[in-house]
Amino acid sequence: MTNSKKKTVLITGSSSGIGKTTVELLSKNNLQVIATMRKINGENSEIANELKELNENVSIEDLDVTCPVSIKNVVNNIIEKFKKIDVVINNAGIMNVGLAEGFTVKQIEKQMDVNYIGVARLFREILPFMKQRKDGLFITISSIAGRIIFPFLSTYNPSKFAVEALAEIYRYELSPFNIDSVIIEPGPFSTQLIDNSPRPEDLERLKYYGDLAHAPEQTMQYFKQIMKDNPDCNPKLVSEVILNLIKTEYGSRPLRTTCGDDYGVKEINSVIEKYQLKVLNKMGLDNLIPRKKKN
Repeated sequence: MTNSKKKTVLITGSSSGIGKTTVELLSKNNLQVIATMRKINGENSEIANELKELNENVSIEDLDVTCPVSIKNVVNNIIEKFKKIDVVINNAGIMNVGLAEGFTVKQIEKQMDVNYIGVARLFREILPFMKQRKDGLFITISSIAGRIIFPFLSTYNPSKFAVEALAEIYRYELSPFNIDSVIIEPGPFSTQLIDNSPRPEDLERLKYYGDLAHAPEQTMQYFKQIMKDNPDCNPKLVSEVILNLIKTEYGSRPLRTTCGDDYGVKEINSVIEKYQLKVLNKMGLDNLIPRKKKN
């Protein structure tokens, strides 16, 4: 028998890094966690079993954010079992590394399908259930690369700019339903993201770049070195921010929260937020800004 008072949290990309540490932290804090990942009966079977054995608060679902049928099936399974979804953590993502011209259109489409369209699919599939209850929270794990440009993250940068825009748009448009949408922007963190990053497939295009063609790998080695054994680059720090946002009441959550070395993004956010609020005010839409419930 499920506990209806316990918040139900769906996390995508739970097989490693931020997703995995978040499953561990939230489940220990009396939250019902649905840890999702691809291939739970294949290459991710070991980690799926490990998470399932953490405690009774963890259940595992096989989810591919690029597959609408997969998303629908998982959401239906959760609703059938737990009757609700209180929080969605959009964490699944990939990061192409290399010069922009070397990526094929197919690679670019895959980057956007996972990092942007996948998130859009989750919003669309889950929102009808949240709107019925007039309650819910979406936490989208973006990156400081959703605000500033890092050369050689040539298709990753656009995907994060895009998903930040989507999450912010939903922040305003869902306010009549008491549903919140917030963004976390981690800096460099010690995860498997770099090692798992796809590289350009069109090498013919890159032969004209000379020494610059080798710069992406040198840059990634630089980031890996500064993250190595660095306590400020521990994914658990992001998980703690996630837990804090879940505990914070509606109307009091910041739209964006940076975490780790932000390269000035926190300051950028404060400036842009000021002008964004002016835009809403000028359009007569400042009523769409989430505010605390009146007693």
